[in-house]
Amino acid sequence: MISVAVEEESQIGAARRFALNLGKSIGLSSEHLDRLAIVVTEAGTNLVRHARNGEILVGVEKSTGAGRVVVHAVDSGPGIPNVEVAMADGYTTSTEKRRGIGGGLGAMRRMADAFDIFSAPTGTIVLAKVGDLEAPPSYYDLAGLVVPMADFEEGGDIYASHVDEDATTVMLMDVLGHGPKAARDARSGFQAFEKAGSVSLEERERSVSEALRDGRGAAALTIEIPHGPGLLRCIGIGNIKGDIIHPDGGRNGIPSQPGIVGSANARVRVTEHEWRPGSTLILATDGLKTSSAAPDPGALLYRSAEIIAAGFYKLKRRGTDDAGVLVVRHP
Repeated sequence: MISVAVEEESQIGAARRFALNLGKSIGLSSEHLDRLAIVVTEAGTNLVRHARNGEILVGVEKSTGAGRVVVHAVDSGPGIPNVEVAMADGYTTSTEKRRGIGGGLGAMRRMADAFDIFSAPTGTIVLAKVGDLEAPPSYYDLAGLVVPMADFEEGGDIYASHVDEDATTVMLMDVLGHGPKAARDARSGFQAFEKAGSVSLEERERSVSEALRDGRGAAALTIEIPHGPGLLRCIGIGNIKGDIIHPDGGRNGIPSQPGIVGSANARVRVTEHEWRPGSTLILATDGLKTSSAAPDPGALLYRSAEIIAAGFYKLKRRGTDDAGVLVVRHP
């Protein structure tokens, strides 16, 4: 996804133009584009008038013959005291009489093909999707979010998932460096993960490592998740942070061994960790703060994987690197 800062009204147009160009690139209809323009304009207007550190993230989801534009509007507070009231068309707390072009959050929900919102004093996350696309089959609520470093349109962070009958395997990878060259190696790793098909965790990791043998090298955390309670099987190499957060507040970190994915000298070690109903798995690259000085956002963990991923990004992004987060929620 691409980040567009929206802290003044002149930046709303830049976010809208970027979103519309993405929409045209995936063949959205004129009716979809009109609705997308309203969504981005209303999102940007809310950020400028009511929030701090406003930012719009724009990306695409694609499948065979279809696609949609995904918009996240995120900020650093002060939050919306009553989301239900704020969803009414035309609602505003602004003392000025200006409004956007469609009536606020209510218009965004009406114009979007999918919509969600979370708000707390630390900030608000609004998710809107425009376009016709059915979600691929998935046993878990799973979502990833990758934002390249400022001034780049692509980078070395990437995520992937594969669903088998009894397990889902996920990977979050951080290729060394930034920009197009790092993105090229990241795509090679992604393609190797996808082409491996239904294989063991160890075989999938070897396939990815072989694909990166002549590249820059990378850090990656690959996890096989059983469909139901059981044990996660994990292979971590390099500085990808992994945590399992349980519904009782317990937390288990997933260790990663030193090394570089793609190095001929890398010897992998599999670790196993408890996976319970109601648990949440969160993986993050080093573009996100992972120390105790950046605490988890409490109630956010009870929301959808997409909202959690966007919330972690906004609360914990360093701003000096590509940022990637992957979230999996056990039903």
